[in-house]
Amino acid sequence: MHEIVKAAQAGDRVAWNFLYRQHYPWMYATALHFCGNSPAAKDAVQETFVTAYLKLQQLKDATAFAGWLKTILVRFCGRNQNHQFAQAGRLASFDSNNTGEDEINKAMDGYGRNTKIYHCLSHLSDPLQSVLLLRYFSEWSSYEQIAALLHIPVGTVRSRLNQAKQKLAQHWAESNDDNDSAFRKAAEWNDLYYAYFANIYTSLPYREKLIEHFDKNLKIVFTSGKTAVGRGVVQQLIEDDMVYGNSFGSVEVSSSNNISIIECSNINPSEYPDRCPESTVFVLHRTGKVAARMNLHNSR
Repeated sequence: MHEIVKAAQAGDRVAWNFLYRQHYPWMYATALHFCGNSPAAKDAVQETFVTAYLKLQQLKDATAFAGWLKTILVRFCGRNQNHQFAQAGRLASFDSNNTGEDEINKAMDGYGRNTKIYHCLSHLSDPLQSVLLLRYFSEWSSYEQIAALLHIPVGTVRSRLNQAKQKLAQHWAESNDDNDSAFRKAAEWNDLYYAYFANIYTSLPYREKLIEHFDKNLKIVFTSGKTAVGRGVVQQLIEDDMVYGNSFGSVEVSSSNNISIIECSNINPSEYPDRCPESTVFVLHRTGKVAARMNLHNSR
């Protein structure tokens, strides 16, 4: 079975379809156990497969595929039970003759992360992409969280989301191109940042590459509104974490064009159990191939 997983990672659609058919029955049974006989069970399974497909390249051990799927599935079951993402999971597709704002909402809420979504996202301005990525592709999805992270008023978040959805609908209606270059570019950034952040505290080469990826005059905006300039600030933050023994646990990455959202859970050493919050999210804005701006927000 692991050979089929490797084939799917190499882009073999037949292999992926086989994995889908092979694992769907037990996954649905598991979801029913957690969610009961409700639409949430099917939603959780579908969300799991979409997430697994998008992050398949991040799975290092092909033999662990089934366990990896179950971990993702249980997480989504928990989300649906708590109604945190009550509308997530309904993978709606756009009808070329019906591309109003309601259809945009359905597709985005349904994790419609397909190549055309990324193609259309790439035509939006960075500020509009930022709010869309946070709202629909991250756990920092409330208006208040987005406002705090981007350091803008809640009203501006609402306004930008409305603008973004209208423009996305327009680009969707006008686009007849199934070019997957935007999707592939986003996947490449996802893989790169996953490697950087997952190994930042254990690998000097990865740590150095991440620091070099930041512009020398990197602008850092903290939730408080305080700002700092220079990639040396990031380097110092990392070194301080290493002195105390902090590290990242899980790492989730979502990218579109020049924007990437990196969500990291924090692990504190037993000696300093409260040094870092439960999680931290970074919003990176790139200019060319370097990150020129970073918004940083802690869960508390």
